[in-house]
Amino acid sequence: MESRFIFNSVLDPHLLSYGSGLVLRIIQLLGHLLKVLFYSAIFKFLLSVVVLMIVIFQGSAQQVPQYSQYLFNPIYINPAYTGYKNDVFVQTFYRKQWAGLEGAPSTFGIAADGIIPLHNIGLGVVASSDQLGLQTTQSLYFNGAYHLQVGEYSFLSFGAGVGFVNYRIKSEKYDPTVAADPSLIGTGESVIYPDLNIGLLYYSDRFYVGFSIDHALENILQIKNVDLAVKPKRSYSLTAGALIDLNGYFSLKPSLFLLDDLKAMTRIDGNLFLQYDQLLGLGLGYRRSFNFFDRVDDIGLQKEIAFLVMAEIFVRKNFRFGYAFDLPVSGQWSRLNSHEFSLGYMISSPRSRLKSPRYF
Repeated sequence: MESRFIFNSVLDPHLLSYGSGLVLRIIQLLGHLLKVLFYSAIFKFLLSVVVLMIVIFQGSAQQVPQYSQYLFNPIYINPAYTGYKNDVFVQTFYRKQWAGLEGAPSTFGIAADGIIPLHNIGLGVVASSDQLGLQTTQSLYFNGAYHLQVGEYSFLSFGAGVGFVNYRIKSEKYDPTVAADPSLIGTGESVIYPDLNIGLLYYSDRFYVGFSIDHALENILQIKNVDLAVKPKRSYSLTAGALIDLNGYFSLKPSLFLLDDLKAMTRIDGNLFLQYDQLLGLGLGYRRSFNFFDRVDDIGLQKEIAFLVMAEIFVRKNFRFGYAFDLPVSGQWSRLNSHEFSLGYMISSPRSRLKSPRYF
């Protein structure tokens, strides 16, 4: 199997003289940060998680995997959430989309993040593996976020995730008796390319709004002699939500998620979640695609519409289990349901700067 690493960059010689001073300052800043990290227990823990992730994903995703539990696992869609919960938080999820359809997408992800005390710097690692037919995509990102305090309980977070994506077609599973598929051009090759996700998040103890960009390097990367299916597509997401206290025990959490790549249809999710005393939560959601700005010729094309049912159970104070069921009612896959499972574990620290519970 042939493997290639692709990262084309262009440097303007006239900018080098102006950038030398800036580079020196960045190096000094990184040196100070590495010194802090070296003595940080969080960093040592995350490093061990990275090693575990590399082992898990050595063997073996839909370009922009679909999530229903974005409220439970927001770090997968916005790196600005890194360190949001203050303590070390380890989470994983598995999604089986269009259950019963051979070759349907399945996605597995694992993430861990925490914050450096007194520095408001969140660090984390996020890995995922997505299988779609013969295509497999694996990714590993190193996240960093700075949480700027703008009020007693409110913060503005700037985050980025830098990593790489490994794309390949599993030629050993190809059935030659089936008619040739043009997407199998380049079968047997493995392509690795760098990737960058960036995000912005404002949050308080009662409200949040976030914006993120996935595959920000789309226009920089030049992938040659490889099927177009591997070329990353930049996508934009907008999230917002609130916490409404009902009586001290029950609370409502309305939320909104918008996903758009400026080319295909726009996806919008709206959810309403009822939480009982950080022990149990039940929610309903509605997902629909919209053809904004007439980007797509939708004559005879059904809009994707689905209803969502979600549940969250805190088995113990620091251990939670989540489940989501997608019920499509319109669109190409209206007869195929999807299931999504998630687990989360919080490792509390006595040095946490947490002043109010994290509900999002």
